[in-house]
Amino acid sequence: MPQSSWTFWLCRFIVTVSLAVWWGGLTFYAAVVVPLGIEQFGGADQGSLTQRVTVRLNVAGTIVGIGLLADALGRRPRNYRAVMASALLGLQVWLWFWHSRLSRWLDAAALSPQFGESFYLEHRIYLWVTTAQWLIGLACLWMWCVRPPAIPADNRLD
Repeated sequence: MPQSSWTFWLCRFIVTVSLAVWWGGLTFYAAVVVPLGIEQFGGADQGSLTQRVTVRLNVAGTIVGIGLLADALGRRPRNYRAVMASALLGLQVWLWFWHSRLSRWLDAAALSPQFGESFYLEHRIYLWVTTAQWLIGLACLWMWCVRPPAIPADNRLD
């Protein structure tokens, strides 16, 4: 088997596993960790934990978005995979920006009791964008795993 075949399959494997790990981690965090954290610690302590964990989720989302986009752009013809990867990465960039806004709110909340409804509105927006990214991630899982793209003849393992 030529070297390019192994490189091709290794890259595809890494992209697929990174997508699955990020999407599964985000799902597990939202479905299990956040509700249990709120139950165990209450809102303020859970918010402090969430602030740190979402940085790691955002790093993972950035890596996945770049990997998916590189994989999609390396294909001929470029198709809906490139659009979905761009959407996932674009939302990730937005989430980084919005996360810094929310972090400033949390830092200010430590100094001032005027936390209020404005923070919670901005937090809901962050959650809705994260949900949209999660749905795009689900669609990407479908496109990359369940319905894999055609494999060029020179990269087949047979």
